[in-house]
Amino acid sequence: MPSYLAAGAQAVVAVTFAFSAAAKLTGRAAYADFRRWLSTGAGVPSRAAGPLAAVTVAAEAATAAAAPVPAFAVASLAAATLLMAVFTVAVVRMVRGRVQVPCRCFGVGRRPPGAVHVVRNAILLLVAAAGAVLAATAAGPPPPGQTLALTVIAGAAVALLLIDLEELVFLVRPVRPGSPSR
Repeated sequence: MPSYLAAGAQAVVAVTFAFSAAAKLTGRAAYADFRRWLSTGAGVPSRAAGPLAAVTVAAEAATAAAAPVPAFAVASLAAATLLMAVFTVAVVRMVRGRVQVPCRCFGVGRRPPGAVHVVRNAILLLVAAAGAVLAATAAGPPPPGQTLALTVIAGAAVALLLIDLEELVFLVRPVRPGSPSR
């Protein structure tokens, strides 16, 4: 049973980190926006924003590429856990600091960091950590092909829901009088 859950966690991590890295690399403007956001939104000193942007995107891309490979499952899930811990702490700091610059976690953000970003990151952190433990302790053969495919599809669907959690929450939240329309 744990190997199914680990495979699902690998899919969540692979899709989430691939999307995040790709969104920042869709063009020079997207990458420049992310680098600039690190200074204006995340509070990173300007001179460190460029190197940190490069390291962040490289770490996301490497984690995404390694996550589906069984031999790298534990290492990639552990890396994702570390990255999500750092990202979650950064988002909590931005929320506490009342940062009003839209979040660039997945490229183009529309809203400043808030509770939904903290919850999303915490869920991703827990999925990655649980997946790392399960992958490290899994015994027995990998799941059969059909079950593995279904697990990966479910993991990818969860990742896409988490990536768009901000928009989903915005769509279903009640409209308050005087608030901007949807």
